[in-house]
Amino acid sequence: MVPSHRAEGWCEVLTSLTAAWTRVAGWLGQVSMYRLVMLALSALTVIAFVLSLAELVAPGPLELVATAAVLTAACVGVNAGIQSLLRMPIRHESSLITAFILLFVLRPSIEPLALIGAALAGAIAMGSKYLIAWRGRHILNPAAVGATVLTIIASVFPDAGLGASAWWVGAPVLAVPVVILGFAVVMRTDRVRLIVVYALIAIATAFVRQSVQATQFGIAFDPWDAVVFALGFTPILFLGAFMLSEPLTLPPRRWQQLIVAAVVGVLVGWPIPIAGGFTLGQERALLIGNLVAFIRAAHHIV
Repeated sequence: MVPSHRAEGWCEVLTSLTAAWTRVAGWLGQVSMYRLVMLALSALTVIAFVLSLAELVAPGPLELVATAAVLTAACVGVNAGIQSLLRMPIRHESSLITAFILLFVLRPSIEPLALIGAALAGAIAMGSKYLIAWRGRHILNPAAVGATVLTIIASVFPDAGLGASAWWVGAPVLAVPVVILGFAVVMRTDRVRLIVVYALIAIATAFVRQSVQATQFGIAFDPWDAVVFALGFTPILFLGAFMLSEPLTLPPRRWQQLIVAAVVGVLVGWPIPIAGGFTLGQERALLIGNLVAFIRAAHHIV
């Protein structure tokens, strides 16, 4: 009888969890995808600002406010200008989402040149939506394009002072908020399986990378520390939830999406060095995944 009672208990737990999942999914379904992503990123920005007051994240409060203001003005302004020229309805939600993502990807600053760099990244990001597009859909994640171009400029002109990508969002203190808010987003976009596959591959790849490097340099390797580092000290979770999950840059079929998730996961977990410290990691990994997705999508439609 004991095993039977235990089975009944587990069934009740599963039923409760399923019901809760259905209720949450139903509530999230009442909010538009863009609105939910914007609200989630806004909440994460507020949390980061509060943490910056306690000096628990790298940027200071003034750096966050100044950079957020510049990015918002650049992204909203450029997007509205292009939409006006093309005689399209002016919508601000997507440009605000790009601005918030860039806030967590770039290195916030109050230095004038760095703020100019942030504005440049925002303008390039929004321009890429219309210049790098196919059949009315942008091919590459706009924030990743803006961050990549700015980082390339910084690597070519290291003394320019325009800033570069820093992915400071990969701080341990932000891990839980990113997971909670990101989970709401991937539930709404029905990308839970995709992000789980991506995260597992990225974490496993990072684990192997740390193991190999520990062997090469003859240092101790702690498996638990390796997993904790991948989860709490890298942007794996943020990139997956708020950037990889973007529906417009994913191929149509689920198995194709899983291929993209695997490609991005491997490149994020093990950044491939190119030259001068520049690697195919993080936002460049996402862009490569976007290209793979575009090839698959174009092949499917054609």
